[in-house]
Amino acid sequence: MTLLLIRGDSYEKLKNALADVDRHAELTIIGKPKIIVPEAADEILEHILGEVKKPCKTACIAKIAEKAPKAIDRIRKIHPPAHIVVISERYGDIYYQLLKDFTRLPVLRGYYKSKKKKKNKYLSK
Repeated sequence: MTLLLIRGDSYEKLKNALADVDRHAELTIIGKPKIIVPEAADEILEHILGEVKKPCKTACIAKIAEKAPKAIDRIRKIHPPAHIVVISERYGDIYYQLLKDFTRLPVLRGYYKSKKKKKNKYLSK
């Protein structure tokens, strides 16, 4: 399991980025994304990257089923409307602290997973 830290200017952009991750990057979001305090998101980003160029106004965390390298590769191919940071076990303390706090964070309301359409083997000829 991998975590996605999504930073943006509004909750609408966060929800659009999550929809892009689900639909276009085809990553499996587990459970419901949770809201995190923007200052905490900036602090996490600063710890990972070393520098934050622009502070965010809103942020959320989502769990995905895929491993970090696969997630990074797929997210690179799409252009979501928010900044997405992939956090794996590699980041140790941050990863495990976020997992521990995940259940206590408020749910990001208004985001719904897309309904996957089953491919009809008779129509795909």
